[in-house]
Amino acid sequence: MKSTFLLFVLFFISSQFSFSQREIGSYIHHAEIGALIGNVNKSDRINFSFQSFHGVQLDQHNQVGFFLGFDTYPGMKLMPLGAGWRHELNPDKKYSIQLALDLGYGSAFLEKREIDGNREAWNEGGAMVAPGIGIRKKSKKGRYSYTWMLGFRQQHASFFEGFRLAGSAPIEGVRPGFESVLEESYIFKSLSLRWGIVF
Repeated sequence: MKSTFLLFVLFFISSQFSFSQREIGSYIHHAEIGALIGNVNKSDRINFSFQSFHGVQLDQHNQVGFFLGFDTYPGMKLMPLGAGWRHELNPDKKYSIQLALDLGYGSAFLEKREIDGNREAWNEGGAMVAPGIGIRKKSKKGRYSYTWMLGFRQQHASFFEGFRLAGSAPIEGVRPGFESVLEESYIFKSLSLRWGIVF
């Protein structure tokens, strides 16, 4: 819970900084919050998602940059980071269709490693891809915009349980330092619903 609160503080500070720097013109900050809807083990799930996109305006229609986020999944929390692209069909109008594509890696560094004697258990993240389509609405004065996005997010992740090696000789085909490691791989496929604000 403490790590989640610290992330919100970090994102809030970054959004305030980006708002004060918007006069540069080429800098874009897109903060989004929403839900990831899917299923795991034949059970429905609804998980929390937050993302902060920082980019530059390439031309009238296209923006590219990097993103940092925070997603929750059953049994683990991941921080996706990577490269993103945004495209607006009608940038001069009050309402416009917006397309998005994010490619990156979901890091599990917020997850604690469990150690009990010679047993260790931990989570690891993996590749992530997230296309989306939505609507962008400009504010009355045009200083910022609101977005509503519908998308798909595929996130790879793994759970590991290993037992430390008692002797010094490594075992071929097993992670160094372990005598055995069990791996469970997951692919979380989610419908993504997000609301955002662009500074």
